Amino acid sequence: MNGIIVLGGHVQGYGIIRVYGFNKIPIILIDSTRFNIARHSKYCKKFYKKDYEEILEFLLDKTIIEKYGKWLIIPTDDYHVKILSTNKKILSEHYNILIDDWAKIKLFYDKTNSYPLVEKLGIPVPKTMAKIDKKDLPEIAKNISYPCIIKPAIMKDFLRIFHKKVIFCQDYKSLLENYELVTDKIDPSELLIQEIIDGSNINQFSVGLFSIDGQVQNFIVAQRARQHPIDFGNATTYARTVVNETLKNYALRIIKEVKLSGVFEVEFKFDDKDKKYKFLEINPRTWKWHLIAEQANVPLLMSMYNYVYHKESLPTADYKEAAWSDFYTDFSVKLIMKKRKIYEKYNIKNKISAVWNKSDSLPFIMQGMYLPYLIFKRR
Repeated sequence: MNGIIVLGGHVQGYGIIRVYGFNKIPIILIDSTRFNIARHSKYCKKFYKKDYEEILEFLLDKTIIEKYGKWLIIPTDDYHVKILSTNKKILSEHYNILIDDWAKIKLFYDKTNSYPLVEKLGIPVPKTMAKIDKKDLPEIAKNISYPCIIKPAIMKDFLRIFHKKVIFCQDYKSLLENYELVTDKIDPSELLIQEIIDGSNINQFSVGLFSIDGQVQNFIVAQRARQHPIDFGNATTYARTVVNETLKNYALRIIKEVKLSGVFEVEFKFDDKDKKYKFLEINPRTWKWHLIAEQANVPLLMSMYNYVYHKESLPTADYKEAAWSDFYTDFSVKLIMKKRKIYEKYNIKNKISAVWNKSDSLPFIMQGMYLPYLIFKRR
């Protein structure tokens, strides 16, 4: 039977394994660390520990091709996406790759390309400056609204080095100091200086979808109501479905313009100041809270599988109200939000846990055991 190769085994990867495993589809996992929860799933047929630099050579090994040839490869982070997209031609000779060509993917992999494209489509974006020469910064910084943020055009290295998604700059002085600090590790061409969109983390929204040549087969709109850390979070801890035609139409406008194929998360934030939803980024892959789609009766992952192996997706035009939460991280986030008096309780009965599943409980247990190590590693 044709199976699934998952790249990356934390919460997102486990969600993929859980869905396909429940549907009796064989799965193997590749990750750079043994400290991942997905390898403990009863649905994980085999785990291979491989660093990013080893993945391509591993997948092209004759023994691996003999075992898993024609299986669908699903990435869980941007580096995985780049590996698959830039090597799509040779990998497609042996596997199924539902990642678009690099000419399209690079528009969103590097955010210096994303914002001009989206703005031309008439979609609001936060004021953003890119590719600033360090010698020009002092003069440019005089005309920036504060506070502001320094953020990466390409997330992976920035997050690994600084353990946060953005660097907050309170004023002119801190912007100059932080920019000097960041450019010591990251090339200035890969950095953005951006206005802060006014509003708390409850203003975070996303459209998740699966499309074929720009034609959307499945979609879901969600409010990412809680995240960790609270401000400029690295990860969603609680999400709930919402109905929002504006966000849906914005996302579809982008997907159709570029004629994208694959699964995508299009992120937005509502600006309390001017009351507009503003584009943040597109992730050309699955995302942490994608399991909410299953709970909302949108077979996102199985639609992908059906399209790849049977040339027929499972289109959906609507979805049920649903919620998703990651127990361990969401618990601490709720405490902080209650202390700040910004916590809001959502009474949604149709809920799914990111990891807990009584028929496959070991990943949840291991998540709790790995937690101290993961917290220490992210410091």
